[in-house]
Amino acid sequence: MHEPISRRDFLNGTLLASAGLVLGRPFQAPATRSPAEAWNGYGGVGDYARAHGNMYDVMTTAHRLRDGAFDRAIANAIDTGEMYDLVAVGGGISGLAAAVFFQKKRGGGARCLVLDNHAIFGGEAKRNEFRVAGQTVVAHQGSAIFLVPQKGGYTDAFYNLIGMDRSAFPYQAWHGPSAEMPLGQSPYDEPRNYGFYFGPQFGGGERSGVWVIDPWGQNLEGAPLTDAVKSELLRWRRGDDAGPRPARPIMEGDAISRELDRITLEEHLMALHQISRETVRTFLSPVEGGGYGLGPDVLSAYCNYAIETQFPGDGDAALGDQMFPDGNSGFARLMVKTLIPDAFPGPRTVDAVWQNRVQLAALDRAGQATRIRLNATVVRVAHAGDPAHAPHVVITYVVGDRPFAVKARAVVMAGGSWTTQHIVGDLPDSHRAAYAQFYRSPCLMANIAVRHWRFLYKMGMSGCRWFGGSLGNYLSVRKQATVGDISPSFGPDSPTVLTIKVLFSEPGLSIGEQGRRGRAQLLRTSFAQYERAFREQLGDMFAPGGFDPRRDIAGVILNRWGHAYVNPQPGFFFGTDGQPAARDVLRNGPHGRIAFANTDLAGAMDHRNSIREAERAVNQLAGA
Repeated sequence: MHEPISRRDFLNGTLLASAGLVLGRPFQAPATRSPAEAWNGYGGVGDYARAHGNMYDVMTTAHRLRDGAFDRAIANAIDTGEMYDLVAVGGGISGLAAAVFFQKKRGGGARCLVLDNHAIFGGEAKRNEFRVAGQTVVAHQGSAIFLVPQKGGYTDAFYNLIGMDRSAFPYQAWHGPSAEMPLGQSPYDEPRNYGFYFGPQFGGGERSGVWVIDPWGQNLEGAPLTDAVKSELLRWRRGDDAGPRPARPIMEGDAISRELDRITLEEHLMALHQISRETVRTFLSPVEGGGYGLGPDVLSAYCNYAIETQFPGDGDAALGDQMFPDGNSGFARLMVKTLIPDAFPGPRTVDAVWQNRVQLAALDRAGQATRIRLNATVVRVAHAGDPAHAPHVVITYVVGDRPFAVKARAVVMAGGSWTTQHIVGDLPDSHRAAYAQFYRSPCLMANIAVRHWRFLYKMGMSGCRWFGGSLGNYLSVRKQATVGDISPSFGPDSPTVLTIKVLFSEPGLSIGEQGRRGRAQLLRTSFAQYERAFREQLGDMFAPGGFDPRRDIAGVILNRWGHAYVNPQPGFFFGTDGQPAARDVLRNGPHGRIAFANTDLAGAMDHRNSIREAERAVNQLAGA
């Protein structure tokens, strides 16, 4: 773990391993550890210790499903004898929201079952927890921020429904004798005390890079870039568009949004800011477009505007982005408390539900209106007869290798597009063709607990972005919302978690190939390989601040999401050549007693879309 590993060696090793995966060679674990242990690595403490990202067993079971390994088991499934009014397949934000809306529509007396293949609910809205020097520190596994909801708007109404008792948070105050340094309250904030790190290939010695603190305030002075590239980046940053400022889309589906959906985001940025393709790919990819998993070269230009047109009223410039200490896990927990009051001890308040432990035994208790069944991988959903007239749907799931079957009068498929097309046995050809137009890319969320962040403070920054081939693109120290038992104050000597998001874009390759290659690299790389690479990378970058990985890193948790992001290509949102958009084929109505949800269908990864798509699906099943 502590042996030096160069970035070149790491990339060569994982790319060779990726080729091995494509050729079908299995993951090879060290002889002293099981494949699962070598792949999963450390999971932290608390409710989510056994569910950080897609765990090895979750991943391998899903791949067996894809390959048809459960076809024989489906015929021999054990009938549980249960009949539900609704089964939600997927226990992420969308599946939980479907159960909330269904119970509201039925007055709380319906029988609902949520099936999830992980050890805990939440989808990508989960947390990691570490114990560092007797203190618990937390970070998000995936879904991160929310905006202050418009008073009386759609988001506000749903938050009220689940007991979200505040629209914005107070955040930690500065602690300690050191002069206060501005801190953001989300991973995406860039205060003035932000740094850019340019790797060795931009100039310097074999293992040295160049730091520029407050790069925008300094007009990139000191950056190892040509004057032409600096000018392009400054134009992009300042929004200095060439000529008159172009009109922006006002609402989803208007003429401007449809025009944007015909071109790539890369083409849009090049024309808008008069910058080169090379500048976009070297410095703006994948962060510009990172909310969609890949770089601008393959994404629809409308991606830059989708969220703001889908939820135009949300947001408060003065209050900024809001964030639970563990990201949007807070919303998942509130929904579960709403559905199953005994799931958490104490009242249904943000503080109590965030702080108190999940009562797992309460989730799947006989006799309650809603049940949540974990570690249950759904392998087949099919109508009992002709979908137009079938009295119910049969849902088959496996726990380990044991198959079980339940029945439901209505089903919401709330999981991702990559699994739904394999699970629904009687899916119409039109829907299969639509799902074939959904592309997904992976993401690795690495949470690295450090005993303090004084090394950054000494360097004059609280966050940074780096260029030059290293894992990920940015990290930041943030002050956390004072929710539950979170410490009210925070300073350079406080333990914290550095979150690094690794996307797998390879500009110039096709959208499908980028996703496949990224997944191959993610799946073939062991925990130990990733841990060593992160330790060396941070050691090199932060050596000027006195950072010592052996001394200062308290723990590393990897959250691997094999299909983290939907990647909307040009034409995804509004269709091409007069044909409807693939998402609308799936949203326009149910397939018999089965309706489709998940944020994929909105084309923008946002928990509000997960919620709204769930409500639409439930409404479509109102007569089921």
